[in-house]
Amino acid sequence: MIHTFRWAAMGTEYALYVGAMAYEDACGVAEQVREEINRLERQLSLYQPDSEVCYLNAHAHRAPVRVEPELFQLLQTCKTLWERTRGAFDPTVTPLLRLWGFIDKHYRVPPPEAIEEALARVGMDLVLLEPEGRWVYYATEGVELSFGAIGKGWAVAQGVRVLHEMGVESALLSAGDSTLYALGIPPESDGWQVRISPETTLTLCNQAFATSGGSEQFFEVDSVRYAHIIDPRTGYPAPTQGAVSVCHPDPVLCDALSTALFVEPSLAEVFPEVQVWWHQ
Repeated sequence: MIHTFRWAAMGTEYALYVGAMAYEDACGVAEQVREEINRLERQLSLYQPDSEVCYLNAHAHRAPVRVEPELFQLLQTCKTLWERTRGAFDPTVTPLLRLWGFIDKHYRVPPPEAIEEALARVGMDLVLLEPEGRWVYYATEGVELSFGAIGKGWAVAQGVRVLHEMGVESALLSAGDSTLYALGIPPESDGWQVRISPETTLTLCNQAFATSGGSEQFFEVDSVRYAHIIDPRTGYPAPTQGAVSVCHPDPVLCDALSTALFVEPSLAEVFPEVQVWWHQ
């Protein structure tokens, strides 16, 4: 039997499916996973003024800010992925998201000069990391981190860590329809069934899966559609149509890379270790 638990966090619905376990034990597992993800939301949210990330954004351009070990690890991961994706994945894209209205939902097409000005505040090379003391410093005022393209993968990874620590051998943890991890296999099955299109169903075991696309959030002006996934290098929404899905054992890589591939499809050649699907 599989026990199902759902809750709201990080602007989406999380779901945990637990197999091969008594209901009372599964409830305890779900509560621990929920607490961990809610804790991460309090740390990483751009919409909670007292979050660690909001404090960092407000102060790190004035003086170095010391952050918690896990946030520093996340920032190191972001910088590595920014380098590997040639800037297609970039958590400093926030000024551009604000400019286009994807933060406050007041959508608009900004003038080119405003985009150029915002681009001067975008780039992980502007986020300086000092590992010895876990210090973070922004090289210029106006740099702003947000983790919309990697946060759910990070949360799923930490949730799976909790599952491992509690001895769970069969579970699936999902963050909305975008990111999930399949742990072990469900009872009387050879894997977790995940449908990625009307024609394709994957059977997953100890694997993560993530999807990014332009249909999740967009607006139209003069019959032109502008998707919420911004190319951090140009300042304009990525022109890719449809969606891209990625499968790999690491949910953090899946989440970030699904966004990066939507921005620059040719990056699939740089990551031969992942499976990629394109959807129209």
